[in-house]
Amino acid sequence: MTDKKKNSIKRNLQAYGFLTPFLVLVSLLYILPAILTVVMAFTDLDSAFIWEFAGLKNFRKIFRDPNTIVIIRNTVLYVVITIAITICMQLFLAIMTTYFIRDERKGNFFKALVMIPMITPTVVYSVLWIWLLDASENGVANQLLHRFTNMGPVNWIAEYPFQVVVFAQVLTSVAYGMTIYSSAIKSIPENQFRAARVDGAGEWEIIRQIILPNLKPHISFIILWESLGLLTNYTAILLITDGGPGIQTEVWALSAYHKAFGNLEYGYGAAISLLLIVVVAFIMFLITILSGKNKKEVNPNAK
Repeated sequence: MTDKKKNSIKRNLQAYGFLTPFLVLVSLLYILPAILTVVMAFTDLDSAFIWEFAGLKNFRKIFRDPNTIVIIRNTVLYVVITIAITICMQLFLAIMTTYFIRDERKGNFFKALVMIPMITPTVVYSVLWIWLLDASENGVANQLLHRFTNMGPVNWIAEYPFQVVVFAQVLTSVAYGMTIYSSAIKSIPENQFRAARVDGAGEWEIIRQIILPNLKPHISFIILWESLGLLTNYTAILLITDGGPGIQTEVWALSAYHKAFGNLEYGYGAAISLLLIVVVAFIMFLITILSGKNKKEVNPNAK
């Protein structure tokens, strides 16, 4: 064996030595739970913790459950509506604080305000919403309503649960995309704006013809990121409405939590989670294919 090959093997062993703690943690915290979830989905595991193979029983139970259609509808509406509102607000705030407000200190001040919901712990944020929308006369929203309209108290969370969870989620999601869009707008060469103004373009035309086309890749990324987050994150809904009233705000991920930790049907909850993982993987695969096609259309010589 040559000295060069010995040195190469030595370097590889050193690299694996440094990576070993990380690989162990990833295996214990991510890979092993994922394997256990898949195995659990095909069992009757409940509070007795008896691992009995049940085949496709849990999956048949999911599709026979009359609430499944309602939960799927809630999930789709929740994701689509939240993303649509979030993207519009992110673009609006990014353009306003970066393009129209030229003073960077003022723009950063508004961005910092928008970031407050994102950096607030979910439990604190959810409790704040429950306090603001308290159904009694002492609720902040009801006090304002009575002061300006002289109307009686409204049980906001019970009467408008879906609107409340969507609005609460939108406010926590705005800051991330706004920051990315702001950075992208700053990276657009100034000569593009100057040339457009020389040609007589108005502000709306500059936004439509220059800013938005430059933001297309970033918008695609945010849509993907927000979709995955909304499909898998249910904490705010759990704390604000707990999926109610009834199942009006029950989404797929929250349903898995309720079945596993509420009804102690761990195998059934794992099956619901497994289906969610399959859907998320399919969405990522589909978006990857579409991204590849878009790159080929932009650059036909790309491999």
